[in-house]
Amino acid sequence: MTKKACLLLVAFCLFAIQPPKSHAAKNEDITAEQLIAAHVKSIGGPELLAKVKSLTFGGTSNVKFIQRIQGTMDGLSMVVSEGPKMGIILKFPDTNNYPGEYFAYDGKDVTVAHIRPGVKSPIADFFFRFNQIMKQGLVGGVYSTAWPLLDIKDTALDMKCRKTRVEGRELYELEYRPKDPIAYMKIKIYFDPATFQHVRTEYKVRTHEDVTTGANPALFSEEDFIIGQVRGESIYTLTEKFDNFKKVGGLTMPHRYVLDYAIEGTAQSAFIAHWTLEAQEWGFNMSNLDEKLFKAEK
Repeated sequence: MTKKACLLLVAFCLFAIQPPKSHAAKNEDITAEQLIAAHVKSIGGPELLAKVKSLTFGGTSNVKFIQRIQGTMDGLSMVVSEGPKMGIILKFPDTNNYPGEYFAYDGKDVTVAHIRPGVKSPIADFFFRFNQIMKQGLVGGVYSTAWPLLDIKDTALDMKCRKTRVEGRELYELEYRPKDPIAYMKIKIYFDPATFQHVRTEYKVRTHEDVTTGANPALFSEEDFIIGQVRGESIYTLTEKFDNFKKVGGLTMPHRYVLDYAIEGTAQSAFIAHWTLEAQEWGFNMSNLDEKLFKAEK
C-alpha cells in the first residue's frame, strides 16, 4: 500500500469513528421559547387549550408521613380550576387527627384549611405564606387554567434552559422567573426531553425563619412545630410531580399528581411527607362550578 493510500485510510477511519450529532445533542441548545412552545403542543396545542375555561378531576389520594411522624392514609381528592381560580382538596377519614388539606385561590385571596382551629399543617402553612405560587397559576401545572406557560406572550422569556439529571432521569430544566418575584424562593420547572411534557416543579426557600405553624397534637407532639420559633437556617422544598399521561377531553394530561414537602433543618424542625392524587373522573368547561370550591374552610 502506498503512503498516500495509507493516509487516506487513516483519514477515513478517523471520520468513521466520530459519533454523529444526534437529535438529542441538537436539543441541548433549545431556547426557553422553543421549550415552552413544544410543551404547549404536547398538551394539545394552543387552539384547543384556548377553549378550556375550566377543568376538574376527582379521584383518590394517599398521604405518607416519612419524618417527624410516620404513617399512611388513603382518602379522596379533587382538583378544580377556572380562569385564575384554583382548588386542591384532599380528604382523609381520620377527622380527629388529620382530616386532610385544602388549598384554594378565589382570584383574590389564597386560603388553606386548618387541621384544627387556628392550626395549619406544615404544607398548608407553606401554601399560605408563599401564596404567590397559587396566585400566579403555577400550582397544579397543566391542571391550572392559569398555567403561565400556556401563554408565552405573558411569560418572561429571559429564563435559563438547560439539560440536567434529576433522580437519575435526564430532563430539561427551566429556571422560572416570574414577573413578580416571590421572596426567598427559587422555582425550577422540568420537562421530559422526548415528549416535552411538564413532569416536575420545584419550589425552594432557604431562610432563617421557621415557617411552620403547628399541627394537631393528637397526630404530632406538642414540640413538633413551635409557632414563629427561629431554629437557624432551614430549607423548605415543595415538589410537584406529574406522571401517567393519558388522553382525556382531547388533551394529554397527567393522571398522577404528587406533592412532596420537606423541611431541612435541625432534628426538631425536619419534616418529610408525600401526597399522591390519582385522577379518575374528569370534567371540562363545566358551567355549574360552585364558587365555594375556591375558598378553603378554616
